Amino acid sequence: MTKKEDTEMEIYPIFHNNVFYNLITNLDLELVEVREMLDWIQDNRIVEKQMEEHPDMPAICEIELKKVKFIADVMNYEILIYKRIEKNG
Repeated sequence: MTKKEDTEMEIYPIFHNNVFYNLITNLDLELVEVREMLDWIQDNRIVEKQMEEHPDMPAICEIELKKVKFIADVMNYEILIYKRIEKNG
């Protein structure tokens, strides 16, 4: 995946498992990894924990998936994706 170097962050609305999210990134992402990332966020109750523990601050997450790792901030239902790291092997 490539990074859109000279572009600003873009907002991508997505509906996943009956929840509406805004993904904010300047990375090109595959839909399958986006859905896997959202499953991870839901399975780990990141949005709920963030809203309960620190409603005014994002939760910084290292999201480990099968083939990639994402560094992202999660605040309410907005996910700001900073970095995508390919896993070896």
